[in-house]
Amino acid sequence: TASHSPSSPASLASPSSTASLSSPSSTASLSSQSSSSSLPLTDSNVTKKSRTKNSHGNNKVSIRFNKYHNYDEMSRLLSTVNRKFPNITRLYSIGKSAQGRELWVMQISNDVHQKIPLKPNAKYVANMHGNEAVGREMMLHLIAYLVNFSNKSANVKKLLHHTNIHILPSLNPDGFERSIEGRCEGPGRKNSNGIDLNRNFPDRLIEIKSVMQPETLAIKEWLNRTQFVLSANIHGGALVVNYPFDGSAEIESEHLESTPDHDVFLHLAMTYAKKHPKLKAQTRCRKDDNFENGITNGNAWYPVQGSMQDYNYIFGGCMELTLEISCCKHPNATNLLTYWNENKISMLALLNEVNRGVKGVIRDYFTEMPIAKANLTVLGRDVLFQSDIDGQFWRLLLPGDYVLIIKAQGYSRLQKQFTILPNKITIMELYLVPLKRMARTDWLQMAPRTFLTDFSNSTEDDLNEFRSERLVLDDLELNTESNSSAFSNKQLHTCVIRIFLIFFAINSLHNCFNFNLRIFFAMPLL
Repeated sequence: TASHSPSSPASLASPSSTASLSSPSSTASLSSQSSSSSLPLTDSNVTKKSRTKNSHGNNKVSIRFNKYHNYDEMSRLLSTVNRKFPNITRLYSIGKSAQGRELWVMQISNDVHQKIPLKPNAKYVANMHGNEAVGREMMLHLIAYLVNFSNKSANVKKLLHHTNIHILPSLNPDGFERSIEGRCEGPGRKNSNGIDLNRNFPDRLIEIKSVMQPETLAIKEWLNRTQFVLSANIHGGALVVNYPFDGSAEIESEHLESTPDHDVFLHLAMTYAKKHPKLKAQTRCRKDDNFENGITNGNAWYPVQGSMQDYNYIFGGCMELTLEISCCKHPNATNLLTYWNENKISMLALLNEVNRGVKGVIRDYFTEMPIAKANLTVLGRDVLFQSDIDGQFWRLLLPGDYVLIIKAQGYSRLQKQFTILPNKITIMELYLVPLKRMARTDWLQMAPRTFLTDFSNSTEDDLNEFRSERLVLDDLELNTESNSSAFSNKQLHTCVIRIFLIFFAINSLHNCFNFNLRIFFAMPLL
């Protein structure tokens, strides 16, 4: 089956309707830009020799739409892309499969060899089930599309300027080598050890009994090294966009199991589905398929424990969707062009969604050094996410008012309300106070210093160019590790005043007592 699809008849084939190569009228806009900003849609000459030169000369990448690429062919192709576009691509491996094949990832960005502050990471992963082959080829064509149009389309430029894109075409290359073209339900789903990788990840509710596989470990370590914000896992065997949660405490119960970020996941799922002609039309692969608007909650479809989607969200701080993009898992290669036309706009539109919500940097108030691994939550959305090694954080949120809560070991607790406006990203620079410095006498003298800077503007601007809203110390909420009750600057001033009044009262009583004693001893003399 697919990542969520029950067993389907082997005779199922992909629907015959096709999408035109020419640009559809619909457009996808960068979430941080005005709605009129559209993505480039024309790629009708991707497989033909380019007649014009771009900044990379004649280094155009051409990939045939009528064949699948085996492991060796895929490796050579990725190497060729990296060699032709060394300034915008980086080819790396996150590990090896059970049989020793590299798990290649292509990173694409306009400054791929630099570390740009607050530039978010988004990823696509395909071919987790080796016999679900369409997504694997879509990833190769997406890579070619992005590099070929990196200097031709203003919108691709904009996407690469604002986003680090990571594409893993095949998570299960061993399974793919066993898969058979034209077989809708053929061999190759599991890895070479016979394990379904989409049931092999740590789960939020139950213990996964199968031994963790090399491919699974590679993903875990990848997420530990890189803070991803948005992800999609591409499968086959159905036509639907699936969002978390995949599983629930009631293991066999099919019902809506929503996440605390249900509104965001619905938005992301709809972003993909509404630009996909068959998902939008609710095309069915089976008679009993009934996916409203082409999307579904994973557990409502059928429960899955140990999925990569849930693991990304709970343990990786990354919002991931599962995209089922073909009725047949390994259709004939002659259908690949059709699948490309159906998914191209949706894939680009989803990548754009990483540029929304809130992001920022967490620093030590006194040293201004970044604070890594700080725990963050959005009030009412009780799923932790963390700052990276550079103190940076990202969270996808829809327009509205929110409260961000930040906790880090050895530091005061910070809580701040912020607003996200439509087509804008809110950027915050947060400062935490070390607990050991809170008792110092110079604390009150530092009150005028800015503790939080809110930014709301287009992502076209550099962080330093944003206009800041300076906040006073009263916006900082402090808390010690030994006492969960927070005290603010106002409360601190109140404590000082009360101590002064108590001291004044004691001193007055003392003076009064001494005066009475003097009268008492003087009375006999009178």
